[in-house]
Amino acid sequence: MKYQAHVLFALLLCGALCVPVRAQEAVPPAGSSPIQKMIAVDQLVEDKQYDEAIRGYNELLAADPYNPQILNRLGNTYSAMQKVREARTYYDRALKADPHYAVAMNNIGCLYYNEHNYGRAVRFYRRAIKTDPNVASFHNNLAFSYLAQKKYPEMMDSFRQAASLDPTVFDQHNRSGVVILERGVPDTGALYFYLAKTFGQMGDLDHCLEYLTKARDAHYKNILKVKTDPAFDPVRSKPAMKEFMDRLVA
Repeated sequence: MKYQAHVLFALLLCGALCVPVRAQEAVPPAGSSPIQKMIAVDQLVEDKQYDEAIRGYNELLAADPYNPQILNRLGNTYSAMQKVREARTYYDRALKADPHYAVAMNNIGCLYYNEHNYGRAVRFYRRAIKTDPNVASFHNNLAFSYLAQKKYPEMMDSFRQAASLDPTVFDQHNRSGVVILERGVPDTGALYFYLAKTFGQMGDLDHCLEYLTKARDAHYKNILKVKTDPAFDPVRSKPAMKEFMDRLVA
């Protein structure tokens, strides 16, 4: 599905690929804590058992009707089902329950991004960042909106902010209740090159080479710019970088 190709839905404590389980096996025994119940319902979402998950979240919501985390998770679930109107309703309710809940601001931004309304997406991402500036995925999502708008200096700045907070953010598939945009862009080679530039400017040789290698393997047409682009000056003299450049063929 085109919509699903643009977003990743990642929920609480699912740090690796989860083994699919049947709905009845995911339901915790009577007397389980709300957190245990939340984790069990999150697993249903991970297993794409969305109807069961919605029932589970609504049961939790009945006991705690103004819990922004539950409301946000319902929004994520409906968004995974491509029910954008319902998703927005629950994100809005999460923000009404907690006007400072930055995760819901970010997730509303993702809804707008997938509608190609990049201006509104940027506004919600910036609201999320203003509220909580230390979440790498917020900056990452903002960078992709700037990329879609071809605002490259702003994009690079946002990528740098994301990488400085968490160098692994670009490859993450799990973030507690936060929707992370995939690299669903027309030219992945160019994107990888921009990410390499980001790490090059930071002096992070290992991640710089990681994304340069991806750019090369994606047949990025301007890969030879690594030899002259000032962004790579902090790492260009490193032996591993010299070896990489020497292997490039004009």
